[in-house]
Amino acid sequence: MGTGLAAQWIGFFAGTNNGLAMLDLDEVGDHLIGGAYAYEDAPNSLHSYAPIKIKNDSDGFKATVPVYPIDPRRPKLVNAADIPAGAFSNEVTIEAQRDGETLNVSWESDLGTKGRAELIRSQATKPSQIEPARDVFDWASFQSAVEECLTQPRRFVFRGQSAPWRLRTAFHRTARKDLARYWHEDIPRVRGAVVGKTGHRFRFEEPEDMGAFMHLLQHHGYPTPLLDWTYSPFVAAFFAYSSARPEVEAVEPVRIFMFDALEWQKDFNQIHSVTYCRPHFSLIEPLALGNERAIPQQSLASVTNLDDVETYIRFNEQRQQKNYLRVFDLPAKSRHEMLARLSLMGISPGSMFPGLEGVCREFRERNFGPRPW
Repeated sequence: MGTGLAAQWIGFFAGTNNGLAMLDLDEVGDHLIGGAYAYEDAPNSLHSYAPIKIKNDSDGFKATVPVYPIDPRRPKLVNAADIPAGAFSNEVTIEAQRDGETLNVSWESDLGTKGRAELIRSQATKPSQIEPARDVFDWASFQSAVEECLTQPRRFVFRGQSAPWRLRTAFHRTARKDLARYWHEDIPRVRGAVVGKTGHRFRFEEPEDMGAFMHLLQHHGYPTPLLDWTYSPFVAAFFAYSSARPEVEAVEPVRIFMFDALEWQKDFNQIHSVTYCRPHFSLIEPLALGNERAIPQQSLASVTNLDDVETYIRFNEQRQQKNYLRVFDLPAKSRHEMLARLSLMGISPGSMFPGLEGVCREFRERNFGPRPW
């Protein structure tokens, strides 16, 4: 029986040092497995990572675990042999107790450093709190709203969803949060199979190869910590409407996100990693190695180690006094009409999915009508 601790928890800590703490816990059998992270506010201070494995039998735990230093300049662990003796802890004792949606955490290291934090549980499974634009309610008003792209090309990126869910990656939707385990255990297994199919070796020490590999997985249904975006609002509309389910057409709208990529990239450091790095939401434009879909879809991606992207963006909008994200909810009952309009614009299954799959989707729609894919 699970305890409810399996989640991502984030908050600020204070004590010997101050900073941001994150705890990722996955439920694996009768255990919780994951990692605790402490990111120091002090410039150039080493950050900390502690692997966690505890019994999943209560709403709290106490554990003494090893702790490893994280390089503050790049997302990687530091070789402990390169750190002077006594300059960094070897282990830390962590105590945590859940109180509803809050996890009260305290710790003390073998060097006597201490800290406390109130970590908040991810809200990613809750209904979205973003208010959609009230003046966008049909095709004409949507077209008018995105005309800004014509004067500022490639400033905005778009994403279409079949329902008004929060932004959440396919990896995080699997209910897993521990990206260190994902990267070190899952990815090497699938890498070998993908290399055999594509002929590309994908050297992960090269950021461009790593991005291309992850994007290829994303476009072919393997869970990744990426979200698909496009430079075209109409491609985003296609994906929103084409994936809408007929049984919910009358009650739930489709949702299209419009994100100010240019301003976000100006204001926030873009991190192209998902392990050993601060919570972030970053944009990447991967190479289309073996990925025929990337070009016609005008695609790019975001990469994140956050389960609840919406709360992170809203927090930074308040902090920066800017609006990075706009949301348009359009009636799903217009699905057939919208897909017909998009087809006349050259946006159809055949153009979005090059190859035999796209041909079959295209003619299935022509001969049997639009269906969820």
